[in-house]
Amino acid sequence: MSELFINVIVSASATLIITSSFLFEGVRSRAEKLSENLGYLFGCPMCMGVWVGAFVALAYGNDPFKLAMLTSLFSFFVYNILSLIGSLTDFLDVEDNNDE
Repeated sequence: MSELFINVIVSASATLIITSSFLFEGVRSRAEKLSENLGYLFGCPMCMGVWVGAFVALAYGNDPFKLAMLTSLFSFFVYNILSLIGSLTDFLDVEDNNDE
């Protein structure tokens, strides 16, 4: 069970780096230029999570379907939590600037 958990964490982390980080911004923009669907895939943590999870599962000999689905859901959950934190931080910064 712990191996599955570690694989989900690794896959979700890689997914979030691919879909959200500055490091892969160029790759995402090139993918979008090649195809609208490919650009969507590289920008969607839930979509990319399926493929990253399947790849990691195949690389480590796990069930690709189970790991792909778990990675997809976990990536989507973490991405939304981080987006919510970012939105709250922006809101609080605006409120602080209005008080000055």
